[in-house]
Amino acid sequence: MEFKNHKITEAVCAFRFDPSKNPWDATFFSPYFNKIKQNGFEKKQEIKPFQLNFEIKPDSEPQSNIQHGETQMVFKTNDERHAILMGNNYISFHTLNHYSGWDVFMPQIVEPNLKAYFDLGLGKATVNAQMIYINNFEMEPLKSFSDYFKFVPNMKDFGDGEENSHFFQSNYAIAPNKQLSIKTVLNVGLLPELSRRVILECNCIASNNNNVGWDKLANDAHSAARNAFIQISSDYFKEQIS
Repeated sequence: MEFKNHKITEAVCAFRFDPSKNPWDATFFSPYFNKIKQNGFEKKQEIKPFQLNFEIKPDSEPQSNIQHGETQMVFKTNDERHAILMGNNYISFHTLNHYSGWDVFMPQIVEPNLKAYFDLGLGKATVNAQMIYINNFEMEPLKSFSDYFKFVPNMKDFGDGEENSHFFQSNYAIAPNKQLSIKTVLNVGLLPELSRRVILECNCIASNNNNVGWDKLANDAHSAARNAFIQISSDYFKEQIS
């Protein structure tokens, strides 16, 4: 891997498929689980999303109702370093605190477990592929946010002091078929000299405008998300994680 001391706490590769081309119901969870057990995914957990809504009218008691979303399933390896989230015409592959690089993640996690999904007759007509990299780390003492990222103003330009917080999010349309977003956050604890945590998220969705294969879409999304990290990271940051 290019950066051996990277700060990636989660990498996600996700796919969405055309609902009109694929059957779907919750009975697919069980046969998929049986297929991926041999790949080390031996734990499962059902997720039932819900939304709580309130309606308030004059001179009446507040009314609430719960709307339940479609059931999803999470499959995990025993060490919980890898996970798969499966839902209605959606599947995503996650590596948690253990990213070994795209050249390992793609052939060892994404490909074999996506094949198991295809073997069920699912996954026809890929709508898009998405790649998300989430970096999470503590800033070093005496360093400012601008020491890590090129686009951030240098605290020294404002005089003596400490950075209390930072939030930045930007979205880009990249021709011909990609949507890229970058988010950076700085959370400072009660004692700034002891706790200054950085979160960086690079997220790209590659849409299937030209009826190409899932693997090309995934590689395109990965390349754009990786390039976003390369472009905004300072030389100092790159040296620290090399």
